[in-house]
Amino acid sequence: MQKALILKLLKKSIILIVPIYLLWFSYIEFMPDYYNKATNTRWSFIKKSLKKEYLIPKPDILFLGESRVNAGIDFSKITNSYSLASGGASPTEMYYILKKYSENYQCPKTVYLSISPRFLSETFAFYPYAVRNNLFTYSDFKEITSVLQKNDTTLGTYPVFKFFLYKLNYLEYYQSDVAYNNVFGGYSKNKTLIKQMIKQKGGRQHLGLKKSSSELNYETKYKHFVPSKLLSYYLNNILKFCAEKNIQLNFFFMPMNESSYKVLNPDFILEYKNYIQKFQEKYTAFNISDSIYSYPDSLFGDESHLNSEGKNVFTKYFIEKYHLK
Repeated sequence: MQKALILKLLKKSIILIVPIYLLWFSYIEFMPDYYNKATNTRWSFIKKSLKKEYLIPKPDILFLGESRVNAGIDFSKITNSYSLASGGASPTEMYYILKKYSENYQCPKTVYLSISPRFLSETFAFYPYAVRNNLFTYSDFKEITSVLQKNDTTLGTYPVFKFFLYKLNYLEYYQSDVAYNNVFGGYSKNKTLIKQMIKQKGGRQHLGLKKSSSELNYETKYKHFVPSKLLSYYLNNILKFCAEKNIQLNFFFMPMNESSYKVLNPDFILEYKNYIQKFQEKYTAFNISDSIYSYPDSLFGDESHLNSEGKNVFTKYFIEKYHLK
């Protein structure tokens, strides 16, 4: 009798839960513009642009990198350029962005690539931004995990399990954005952001930046530079891809604020330089800079990102350095 009652309650629970889950799944799957925060909107915009839902003009110059690139360069001042840089991107995401771009668009003549030392050692955007916004197909993910060596925890301890939780739109991974935008409140903000990104040639303004920042960036926490084998593999894949497609590649470093630069461990700097120099030795036709340098704190809006004045200064320097128009 008790067993029959339990089964009856279980059946009713399933009947109640399944429709709710299907409603949640459909909402997450098909209405991201209503609940996404700005960074997820940025990643969703890139994914849709790669599929030509938002058309990218035919640029000769393509930028790859993370938020330091978007905060620090005014792409409107660089003729025939476009940015696919996005917050927290590592070489893994950048490689698949470049690969998918080339499948649907004409290859650029030049790629400007910048990767913070942090994102050569660890991932940040892989699951919560790239996987969540469907940048990777299952085939892509299998390819990525096949590269992982034993005891490599770059993607966590159970990468396949976590990947499928995202594919199932697991509640925990979305509730912060949904709560922030009150379920349906993000639509107008996100559509405005998308229009701005189109106007800014793929760029995105980094909001909340101060007039000056002496805060210490993430790299100051490292005693040594220990690159991830997975991320090194995909950095090499980017360079190899560009070499095979006859794309000129320039690897450059976004400046740190002076306060962070002053406290970097000297071993970290030397190890980073040695690491980057090996790629220059392998790809001699490319311009691969191993420099780490700083700008005054007054040009930074937080510990990692240039403010509007810093953006103007760096953009001018960048255009002059690479003889751009």
